[in-house]
Amino acid sequence: MPGWLRRLSLRNKLVLTILVCLVLPSVVSMNVSSLFTRDAVRTQVTDSSRESMRIVSQIVNGQIKNMIYVMNFIQFDEELQPSIRELGRANETTDKGDVLQYKQTIAKRMSTVIDSFGNLSVTVLLPNKEYVASYTTFAFNPTDFMRKSWFSAVEQVSGYNVLWIGAEPNYSESTNQPYLLSAAKPLRKNDITYGYVIVGLELRLLQDLFNQYQNNESMVIIDEQGRILVDKDSTTIGTKFPYYDQLPREDGSSFVKVAGEDYILLSSHVTPEWKLVNMSSYKTAAQKIESFRKTDFLIQLFFLVLFAVTLLYMVRTLTKPIARLVQTVVRIESGQLGERSNINGVDEVGRLGYVFDRMIDRIELMIEENRREQELKRMAELAMLQAQINPHFLFNVLNSIRLKIMMKGDSENAELISSLSSLLRMTINRNNEYIPLHEEIEIIEHYVRLLNSRHGDRVNLRISAASDTLLIEIPRFLLQPLIENAYLHGLKSKPGEITIASRICEDGRLQLEVRDSGVGMTTERLEELRTHLVTRPTKHHHASRSPSLSGIGLQNVLERLRIIYGHRFDYEIASGPDQGTQIVLRFPQQTGKEG
Repeated sequence: MPGWLRRLSLRNKLVLTILVCLVLPSVVSMNVSSLFTRDAVRTQVTDSSRESMRIVSQIVNGQIKNMIYVMNFIQFDEELQPSIRELGRANETTDKGDVLQYKQTIAKRMSTVIDSFGNLSVTVLLPNKEYVASYTTFAFNPTDFMRKSWFSAVEQVSGYNVLWIGAEPNYSESTNQPYLLSAAKPLRKNDITYGYVIVGLELRLLQDLFNQYQNNESMVIIDEQGRILVDKDSTTIGTKFPYYDQLPREDGSSFVKVAGEDYILLSSHVTPEWKLVNMSSYKTAAQKIESFRKTDFLIQLFFLVLFAVTLLYMVRTLTKPIARLVQTVVRIESGQLGERSNINGVDEVGRLGYVFDRMIDRIELMIEENRREQELKRMAELAMLQAQINPHFLFNVLNSIRLKIMMKGDSENAELISSLSSLLRMTINRNNEYIPLHEEIEIIEHYVRLLNSRHGDRVNLRISAASDTLLIEIPRFLLQPLIENAYLHGLKSKPGEITIASRICEDGRLQLEVRDSGVGMTTERLEELRTHLVTRPTKHHHASRSPSLSGIGLQNVLERLRIIYGHRFDYEIASGPDQGTQIVLRFPQQTGKEG
């Protein structure tokens, strides 16, 4: 390898390789092909002209088929035949009204087909010189067809064949063109001719089609004698095609010289008697192909350069984030879980970086949640150690005290001791994690009764629970922290009303609502509380929470429901100055953590 090639960068080597491997073969191929593919170019030019010929031939054949279809329709339509035969038998004794009726029936039936084509003039001519025409006959009498030189040949047409007349002087006032392309057919039954149908085709559509090729191609339709039937120049119609003798005998191609220049002649039969002829300049067509080849080479060269630039850019763009991701993986492997790739994008690399970062976030979250659960577990074990007093001993002592007080006639204090006993039983009993809603409400009633006995009848507890929610199981001691919060912070330990409501939401979840008639909060204080509740609790929060009967604050109630129900749990807090506070909880009826 030469020294200068070794000194090139990898990017430059890649560009040079692309130029050598793609551009050089293209240049060599173009020059070699110009020497050895002249015949191929000639064939290609012929094929190009033949393709133009094929497209035009399809359209011309379509118009010819329309003429044949109309003639066959008139000959074989069962609704037309009775009227045509009756009109053909009309004579001087036939009622004029019947003759008119026959003509109207024929004209109406014919119009159902002719109107869909729009460029045909149709005449039904009968031996008794009665006729029906699709055009106005003020300037032309259709019976004049019988005096035409070609009319006697119509009778000689055998079977269901057609006489292709050729270009006829225009007899229809619906168009201002000088000629119509005409064909005729006898109407026979049992070898007896009972009428004739003559169809004329306007040349405008075909001339417009031929005009599209006026730059380097000319097209005409000629008959068996070489007379021009259709040309874009109407003045040549009826004259002989000058190169008729040089046309191939069968459909095909040939080359002629005109003023020293080569021309391609193509011919194709559109009827047994008529030919479509295409004459195009070989030099002009070949120049287009050569020009196309040069243009194609320049386009390839342009896109080659563009491809090289784009390739270098894409290689740099793709490898840079991959290298950054690898570095991030190495740092995380060493224990730096706080590292992130911060790769963004909608392609595979961008999505890989995004998913990788989210995976590390989830791993960190799972580690934090596991640590928090272990801490809560240790705290629960500590609480169980602190509650080793035999609960049956406490319940028996409280019941004995309650019986003694009742024997002395103090039923009010006995009821308070009964409430305290029930509350302690539910507090100490940790066997059931979930209890029915109605049992939770009973606990709240005992709790509020004890509050009122301590501070006087200050709190009025209202229960508005839907009957279909009372048997739904909820986590134990879910409502007590909310009632305590409403009493301490909402009512400010003053008289007021606390309401507990429940219902089933439209999505099937249970909705619990706790609201108070207290002082409420300002908008700023409410937003501060909402922001605080979004933050996950930490060990500092557990250490500094305010003591309560259950040992669980408002934030821990929400966190507890988040752990149990995940994203299926949501809550709302609404408040306003002197409007009280409302807390709404929504969670599924079934229990258990998400899997």
